[in-house]
Amino acid sequence: MSNGHARGSQAGGSQTGGKLSWGLAAKLARREMRATPDARAFSGFRIFLLCLTLGIFTIAGVGSLSASLVGGMVAQGRSILGGDIDLRLAHRAAFDAERGFLDSRAAVSEVATMRVMARPIKGAVAAFDEAMLVEAKAVDGAYPHYGTVELKDARPLSAALARQAGVFGAVAEQGLFDRLALAPGTRLAIGDIEVELRAVLTHEPDRNAGGFPLAPRLMLSHEALIAAGLLRPGALVNYHYRLKLPDMASNETVKQTVQAIGEAFPTAGWRIRDRSDASPSMRRFIERLGLFLTLVGLTALVVGGVGVGNAITAYLQKRRETIAVIKALGGTGRFIFRIYAVQIAALSCLALFAGLALGAAVPFLVQFLVGDLLPVRLALTLYPHPLLAAAGFGLLVAAAFALIPLGRVELIPVTRLFRGETDETLSWPAPRYLIGIIFCFVGLAALAVLIAERRDVALWFGLGVALAYLALRGAAALLVFMARRVGRPRQPEIRMALANITRPNAPVRAVMLSIGLSVTLLSAISMVDGNINAQITGDLPERTPSFFLMDVAPDQIDPLMAHMRDNGAVSQVESAPMLRGQILSVKGVPSAEVKPHPDAAWVLRGDRGLTYAATPPKGGEVVSGAWWPADYSGPPLVSFDADEAAGLGLAIGDEIEVNVLGRPLTAKLANTRLVDWASGGMNFVMVFSPAPLAAAPHTHLVSMVVDESGEAAFARKLARDYPNVTLIRVKEAIAGMRDVLTNLGLGIRAMSGLTLLAGILVLAGAMASGHRARVYDAVVMKVLGATRLRIMLAFALEYALMGLGAAVIAAAAGTLAAYALITGPMQADFIFLPLTLGLTVLGAVTLTVILGLLGTYAALGAPAAPVLRSQ
Repeated sequence: MSNGHARGSQAGGSQTGGKLSWGLAAKLARREMRATPDARAFSGFRIFLLCLTLGIFTIAGVGSLSASLVGGMVAQGRSILGGDIDLRLAHRAAFDAERGFLDSRAAVSEVATMRVMARPIKGAVAAFDEAMLVEAKAVDGAYPHYGTVELKDARPLSAALARQAGVFGAVAEQGLFDRLALAPGTRLAIGDIEVELRAVLTHEPDRNAGGFPLAPRLMLSHEALIAAGLLRPGALVNYHYRLKLPDMASNETVKQTVQAIGEAFPTAGWRIRDRSDASPSMRRFIERLGLFLTLVGLTALVVGGVGVGNAITAYLQKRRETIAVIKALGGTGRFIFRIYAVQIAALSCLALFAGLALGAAVPFLVQFLVGDLLPVRLALTLYPHPLLAAAGFGLLVAAAFALIPLGRVELIPVTRLFRGETDETLSWPAPRYLIGIIFCFVGLAALAVLIAERRDVALWFGLGVALAYLALRGAAALLVFMARRVGRPRQPEIRMALANITRPNAPVRAVMLSIGLSVTLLSAISMVDGNINAQITGDLPERTPSFFLMDVAPDQIDPLMAHMRDNGAVSQVESAPMLRGQILSVKGVPSAEVKPHPDAAWVLRGDRGLTYAATPPKGGEVVSGAWWPADYSGPPLVSFDADEAAGLGLAIGDEIEVNVLGRPLTAKLANTRLVDWASGGMNFVMVFSPAPLAAAPHTHLVSMVVDESGEAAFARKLARDYPNVTLIRVKEAIAGMRDVLTNLGLGIRAMSGLTLLAGILVLAGAMASGHRARVYDAVVMKVLGATRLRIMLAFALEYALMGLGAAVIAAAAGTLAAYALITGPMQADFIFLPLTLGLTVLGAVTLTVILGLLGTYAALGAPAAPVLRSQ
């Protein structure tokens, strides 16, 4: 009978299809929405609107904020960079010919940066036990070309750094004053001289042009740094030459100047940046974080899509009599689809506009609330690309999840509609609707890949969400199947809980999908965060050095090593020559033209630390090729990290050209080796054969483990006997890294919380859609003598079973995702954290039970007579 009706409906469609147009459908849809006397008929769409608006707002807000940050960097590029063009040289200052060429092209400001040890002068004696690492920055009179340096007492920078009564001046960030309990006027010992701290540095315009700071900034003059005796051959110092072009210089002029510098000195080895991309590392960080948070927002949108489908299903159930009348009067299934598709489209557009408006306002709100805490001032404007992406995601999700319930409408016979039978769980819509659904999900994946810088990340993320979605749907079906096969337990509460799970239109699938997808994301983030903290605060300090010593001169290495061998508190001492070099070409291809794997691209950016050795380094297992003989003195050979070599497409025998101290060095790849970057030890991407680097100016890098009781005495003696040596306490560096990761983790958790909020909304909608059935169940049980406590227990068991099923699947999926991320891109050992996982599962089950009971509590107070008469 059902099939006959469906065929008759299709036949009617061929006769009346011309009259039952989209225009008529739109007119009827408008009339129905306007003339519906009961406002509660549309109450389910509050969840629809909230879910869709939340997802669109998340994606639009993250994208707009990311774009405004990058736009602010571009707009303030000259201030961030310190000039129109910045040229950086490692280890050495520019040669006379190079400096002369730069001076002929533009106004030049020279800045030198290096890490040094500062020791406060107390009385007339340097406090060696309070020596502290600082980021020293030596500037000239032309600094800064753009922006302003702001001091707390508002004095000019030149006056603060000037030499007065034979003492150089300096300024420092507030952190240095706080950590050493200093005040303006205090003197510091820097190398061979003393400087006077004259003011607090409150704003440094080009602070964000560098990398991750390990210590507070100390700014002084070039003359002071030279007098300190720290600029020794091979010292780890970076020279920056900031060029200021005429005020009206266009971007094309900037590009031409950069090209001319590169052509004039192709092997100089300087890293060149211009004002259009003042801080590439910050830009990449913002863009990649924005991508990740956008994908998190997409997950929230998919979770909300489940709520969209539930809301439409509930609404169509309420309109079943209207649908039955239209069908009885000759309306086809397609015509009914058109009527309600128009209504859903109108509501989707309302959610779309609300989400886009809120998302577009995010940069303005962030600038108003926390603008002073941001590294750059946001470029406040409307950014169409993230808004268009959010709109595309929102419309595709709404269409994908709306087509299933809308497509089922035409398959339900009139007789079942008049009888109120609306169980559609086993029916699938017609093939054309399935094709539309597939098209929507393919469009979602394509759009995610299109906006992603790392398309592999977007693909894996999308695949993970799809697999988690399918796994949760399968788990929901399995739970219903098992509930039907378990029989009839004696306990009435358990029997009722199982019956509720297997009833028609039970919210099992909606509950498990909404909670499951949210918990999958949260469990993955929790496991990754827990692994990072375990690596940093757990076993990492036990197997990493206590100190790193940098800028150890060649004539200091032997007496320093002898001292450490005689010191009983020192163990596990390692040393290696330390140079820095920039890769110029790979297999004869300039590095700018090489297309590496994204995970290996960092090797080609800027200069890298390198060393030379006669024997393989400790812990570096050779995996291909062979190490050179200990007495090798032939043409240069190089050993490369195996993963990075593969990412660059290198094979044994290939040539790589590196600029070292302004001189090109071409070496053949002799072998590749495994490097354990997570060990915290002395690791280098490139290790060269000794000749000819052994004869080049360089310093040594030393690491050691020092007993905690002897750390203070060791640091004090080192500061006194080797004032030029930079000492880095690993614990302090780790603490700084932990602070950064903690703040980043809070932001990611906040975004993930939006996914959980979407899941809660979906869960609330699912409970609301089944509210009528639960009221009837509660009334029947009360009439039969059940107490409120037993009814609540039955409901709690039902929700607990659904929440537990979703949480177990989600925890497994989240753990698998965390494992893939940690052992893959992060290249670290995975640590299984059962407590973290257990708390996540427990939290998901508890949340499901609490929300479920809150949603059905009102059913317990419903009067019996009206409910029974209405059935």
